[in-house]
Amino acid sequence: MQLILNLEIGGAQEVVRTLVKYLAAGCTPVVCTFQDGPVRHEIEQLGIPVEILPSRKHSIVALPLFLGDMLRIWKALAALVRKYDLDVVQTHLLTSLDYLVLALRYTTRLRAVYWTFHSFNFEIDGAQLTRHRWLLGPKKLTHRLLYRWAARLVDGYIAISDQVGQALVDVIGPIGRKVEVIANGVDVAQYAEPGAAGPSVRAELGLDESARLIAMVGTLKEVKGHGYMIEAMSALAPRFPDLHLMLAGDGELRAQLEAQVSAAGLDDRIHFLGSRSDVADLLAASDLFVLPSLWEGLSMALLEAMATGLPIVASKVSGTVQAIVPGEHGLLIPPGETEAIVNAIAQVLSDPDRARAMGLAAKRRVIAEFSAQKQAEKHLELYSRTLYKKPARAGFVPKGV
Repeated sequence: MQLILNLEIGGAQEVVRTLVKYLAAGCTPVVCTFQDGPVRHEIEQLGIPVEILPSRKHSIVALPLFLGDMLRIWKALAALVRKYDLDVVQTHLLTSLDYLVLALRYTTRLRAVYWTFHSFNFEIDGAQLTRHRWLLGPKKLTHRLLYRWAARLVDGYIAISDQVGQALVDVIGPIGRKVEVIANGVDVAQYAEPGAAGPSVRAELGLDESARLIAMVGTLKEVKGHGYMIEAMSALAPRFPDLHLMLAGDGELRAQLEAQVSAAGLDDRIHFLGSRSDVADLLAASDLFVLPSLWEGLSMALLEAMATGLPIVASKVSGTVQAIVPGEHGLLIPPGETEAIVNAIAQVLSDPDRARAMGLAAKRRVIAEFSAQKQAEKHLELYSRTLYKKPARAGFVPKGV
């Protein structure tokens, strides 16, 4: 079972969808979630069942009600373990609910529990506490202690990049033997060459074929760096009169970002598309992909853009540095620096031959190192080592060790 917090459109959800598609060659996958969403239909179209769990409704501050929530969720999970005769549960984005899943390892016939970490910034922060902000310090300390306690019980931690693996060791302690780095994988066959879907996407945006189009794909939240990209467009627009930017994704900052675009007089240059299920077509219509994030795990949108054959301009952050060799597949820039974004984009747009070469090299790299098939094979090998008591590999070795 792949157990994820919700099935909204997002990077972790795409990881689960792609993973179960290829895991089906070696096991019988089931997807389970606490909140339904559009990705459910895509998973069910693969012939893979999706189960919806009761959601948590109460904070631990309301302890009796909180415990009632936990008991209800545990019973539902235990019933699914029995229904599907599960051997393995792998979690995504659950945070505190991970511990409830861990309890199944010792109260049912479940044989293994893995926790997946999609970001090096996995500790609880203020954004997760909309109420009772005074609890942040105590909760952060408690979470760290719980992670260290659980390290003795969970069967393994799956990190999506080397940097995430390093963060696990830094926060939790000397657990390298239980950390497995398995990079995200992309279903390369779904991504066409640049320009393949150009006419329909550009017609939707009211653009002709000569316009140059930058793609950004990601939830509209501060960490993704949309504000810096909009500032960069203000500087780029006079130099490149045919340049447009499309933003695929939705989120809490949409109104703020739309206001920023209007204030900059860029309404006709920057296009808000909302959440989209046709990201492959959007990328295929683009000339360049930009990822100005302040931090990342290993962006699925980045890998999808590489699979499309697009040149990349991205922040030099966790995960990105594992996927991109600077100058070979794209350009890496310091996070949060508008001028660096402007200069990098200008370089790519001013040298079409180099841009094309970087895009082709990016596609080759994804096929060789970040394919969905390779990702699934590594998961199956990990499950097999645990279930059939095969000799463990050395595990993750932190830098400097």
